[in-house]
Amino acid sequence: MELIAQGAEAKLFKVKKGKQTVLLKERVSKAYRCKELDSKIRSERTSIEAGLLAKAKSAGVNTPNVLETDKKKFKITMEFIDGKRAKDFLQEKNFEKTCLETGKAIAKMHFYGIIHGDLTTSNILVKEGELFFIDFGLGFRSKKIEDKAVDLLVFKKTFEATHHKLMPRGWETILKGYALENPEEAGQVFRQIEAVEKRGRYH
Repeated sequence: MELIAQGAEAKLFKVKKGKQTVLLKERVSKAYRCKELDSKIRSERTSIEAGLLAKAKSAGVNTPNVLETDKKKFKITMEFIDGKRAKDFLQEKNFEKTCLETGKAIAKMHFYGIIHGDLTTSNILVKEGELFFIDFGLGFRSKKIEDKAVDLLVFKKTFEATHHKLMPRGWETILKGYALENPEEAGQVFRQIEAVEKRGRYH
């Protein structure tokens, strides 16, 4: 078992199971929370994330297959996607196609009420030209236009910071993909993004 990443919420392990390589995600304990509350939150988040991964896949978005969920041990075993982060891929080539497909995928999730919660190009993997969305650890379900707008706005801020050389064309292409996939809601979501940005600017 090889530790490949550790964040504030979880540890990620690359595990060999016979001929298969899988990813084990284990949500870590928070010392500042009481033990009962900590266990409750970690268990709930484990269950929610596994559900969101499956729901996104059923919506037509590539995600790792969930192989096993252990709410008591706060672990999810899933398919290991041996791909390159979109963060790195976008600096090389095909950024317009990747941005367009990214926008389409986010629109699919939003249409089915899936809010990713941590959209960054580090949480999108590119494997053989296909995009895979990972790390739904902060995600939740919502049909609210406000929640969809905030999800996109968070992505816009990280995209600007990470890929400033691709702005504004890269972000405009993402929005184009979103609008192509979900034309019914795109206008409302985009207007709400502007409203949220104004609130943040003046308050």
